[in-house]
This record gives sequence, structure tokens and C-alpha cells, in this order.
Amino acid sequence: MIHMFVVQATIDIFLIDWERPKPVMSSKDGQKSEEGAVSIWRTYFVANEWNEIQTCRKINPILQLFTTVFFLHVVGFQYLASADPYSSFSLDSSQYRSGDSRVFRFALGACVFLIIGLIQWLFHTLFYERFICDEVREFVDLCSMANISVFIMQNAQYGYYIHGRSVHGRADTDMKDMYNQLKREEDNLCGHRGLLPNSEQQTFRAALPKRLRTQYDRVLNTLNMQTNQPASRMERGAGKAADSFLKSLEAYAVLNRFLSAFVDHSLRDLDYMVKDKLLFESILDVEFEDTTEKGFFYNDSGHSFDAVLFYGNETTLMIFDILFFSIVDLLAQNFVLAGCLTYLMDLILAEIRDSAGKKNLAKKTLVDERFLI
Repeated sequence: MIHMFVVQATIDIFLIDWERPKPVMSSKDGQKSEEGAVSIWRTYFVANEWNEIQTCRKINPILQLFTTVFFLHVVGFQYLASADPYSSFSLDSSQYRSGDSRVFRFALGACVFLIIGLIQWLFHTLFYERFICDEVREFVDLCSMANISVFIMQNAQYGYYIHGRSVHGRADTDMKDMYNQLKREEDNLCGHRGLLPNSEQQTFRAALPKRLRTQYDRVLNTLNMQTNQPASRMERGAGKAADSFLKSLEAYAVLNRFLSAFVDHSLRDLDYMVKDKLLFESILDVEFEDTTEKGFFYNDSGHSFDAVLFYGNETTLMIFDILFFSIVDLLAQNFVLAGCLTYLMDLILAEIRDSAGKKNLAKKTLVDERFLI
């Protein structure tokens, strides 16, 4: 659990903006010039959406704990944990009843918790995601509409890529143009959203070459050194803050050009290949390809990047909830107290994860934290 929190709160993530400046008319000679600015609000919007889905889960913790406590305490499942063979769902004061077996009580609470969680997971996976709302896939659609790609590095040379480049070439437009773009996609009058031509595949696992990571770290390390160096007396105050902001803008522009050029195969010494994983690689969740000279983008199911979110770690979170719930009950012999403390623990963990993820998102994407809601 601690390892999952540390990994998710320290990932490297960058939002690649594919938008290009609009040509504007010169007031003097009426000729077009490429001096138009690109709006940053699309990047802020995508960053906020990522910030919101960081702690989304497939099960509802309140419903999970309420239902568990209801069956154990109200229905009377807890009375089945007695050491005698004549257990029942109600407590009869006229009959002898032995004390609870700690082993039976743990097994009973864990089984009820697990069964209810499994039912929620099946409902969410088989019905809710398909017919109501799928937060992860909706985020991918949002990236396509915003003309923003997401580059995630979970480890030094391994991560995920969400291809959000707009098939229309631009997304910084008005409502009418946005409607026309969606209409063209609906009528199949434009290309597909996938990274490869005539492909709908937008999400990938990425095994990255070492040189790409070296170049990426060089830009960020230079920025951190310039930002953290002591300021002279003349540079302190607003002047120092403005200088740091300008350096962040410069680093953002450099990384945006570098990563977009890498995705476009425009770098001579840095390239990648798109392929499917071998069966044995998929079973073992490993990559056998050598990434010394070339990287590899592996096609996935569209949900692989949720490994850096709560959404893709439901099993780990469920096991933690079961163990915490069971430990509190074994110490206090009270399922209601165990349910309340487990819910409180879930709130604390979600708040810690949200706060740490927000700070990391602002630091790695170079987005001002004040714009992250």
C-alpha cells in the first residue's frame, strides 16, 4: 500500500499540447502572420480532469461499509461466529451461547466484505462502465477533444502514453466549429483518433529508450537548479517569482517540442515502434524487447494507464480495507466501530493521495497549482 502511494505520487507526467498558433491578419498590409497565441486553458482543463480521477474507485466505500455492517450487525451474521455448533441469526437469552471464535469472526467479516465488494466490482465493470459512465475512457475522449496527449513515466524507462492529438488539427475553437468537428467524426468524414493511420488505438504501454529519459531529466534538472538556487537581495520578492515563472514557461515549451517530436518520429536518434505484446509477455506482464536504441509502444485495452490511479488498484485497496476492518473488529469486537474507522481511514488516505498527486501534477506538468481545483 505504501509502495503504491509513493509510486503514484512521484510519477513523471507531461501534457503534450498539439495546438499550433492561428494565423492572424496584420493590420498594416493585410497579410497573415504566425503570431497568434495558443490558449493554455485546454491544458489546465485536462490537468484538472486528471486530478479529479486520481482517487476514483470502482466500488463505493460508503455503500461497501454500510452494506457490510448491515449484514453483520443488523441481519445478525455476527452470531454465526460463536464457537458452539448451534449458531443462529438472532440472540436468544434463554439459550446458552459460547463466546465468539476469533478465527470464525475474522473469516465471517472478511467473507461478507469480500462478497459485497465483488458484487460491486462486477456491477461496475459489466454494467456501469458500459452503459452509464467510464471515467477512464471519458478522460481519453477529453484528451482527443482538447488536442492534448498525456505522457506518463511510472518508472525510469516504462510508462504509458495517451494519444490525444485531434484529427481535426485544432481544438482551440468556438462552439459551432466544435459541433461541426463532432458531426464529421460521426459521419466518418475525417480520420481516426488512433496514433497509427486508420487505427482507433489511443492508449499504449511504453517501454522507452534511455536517451529519451536522459534528455527529459536534463531539462527538468536544469529548471530545478535554476529555481532552487539562492537569490540575491536584488532578485528577491516579486522579481524572483517572475523569473522562476518565465523559466518554467521556457522548460514547458522545450519539453512540449521534444516529446511531440518524439511521437512524430522526428528525432533522428530517438524512435519507437508500435506493436502488440506477445502472449508470454502479456501473461507475465513483462517486456522482452531491448530498448537501448529504440522504444516500443504496446497496444493495450484502453485502461492500462489506470495503474497509476486508484482506479486500477482496486484489489490492493480492497485487501487493505478488509485487513483494517478485521483488525479493528478483532481488537474491539464491534463491527459498527470497525466500519466507521475503516471509512475514516479511506477518507484520510484519499485526501493524502489527492494532495500528494496534486502537488506532483503541478510540479511535473509545470502547470500552476493555483489552477488545479
